[in-house]
Amino acid sequence: MPTLDLTIDTIKSNLEHAQLAGYIYQYNPHLLVLQEDLNEDGSVLNNFVQHGLTADQIGLQFGLRLLDNKFDFLIGATHSNQDRSYEIGARNLKADQKAFNLLYAFYNYPKAFYLIILPLAANSAQFKEAMESQLFNQPKLDFLNTALKTNPMGQQFNWMKSFIVQQALDMKVRMQTCLN
Repeated sequence: MPTLDLTIDTIKSNLEHAQLAGYIYQYNPHLLVLQEDLNEDGSVLNNFVQHGLTADQIGLQFGLRLLDNKFDFLIGATHSNQDRSYEIGARNLKADQKAFNLLYAFYNYPKAFYLIILPLAANSAQFKEAMESQLFNQPKLDFLNTALKTNPMGQQFNWMKSFIVQQALDMKVRMQTCLN
């Protein structure tokens, strides 16, 4: 990825021109976070997915960090459900996690926040490995393993994990494209 002459302002301008989001929030001199993510056709991106049986929800938010002339793709994932007995507030977010507090604030009874970080230039296999190791292996997210659907071929697949990976991978590719 070329980064030599790019500043955070130039990157923000490129992301805005590519219409990746309704608003791009600059958290610090190195980090941009998409707000009101958009699909390629300009419609609002669905960045929430809910388990049909447990009512557990995952919300996704995307960011880009330029540090030491390298791009990192960031995915903020919030887990919530309707269990009022345990909830963590936005004040529990640390360091770069705080940049994702706008999505976090919209959740009912948030339980956890995960920040997935990988190089923007990561290939599909590296991307899926990062998702597996940084997100899907979290014990509190075991409910994701029970979100199964049957495809037209009669095979079961994990639809929530597939949805999360596809939305994040699509946004990563769109970011890469607009910065090349």
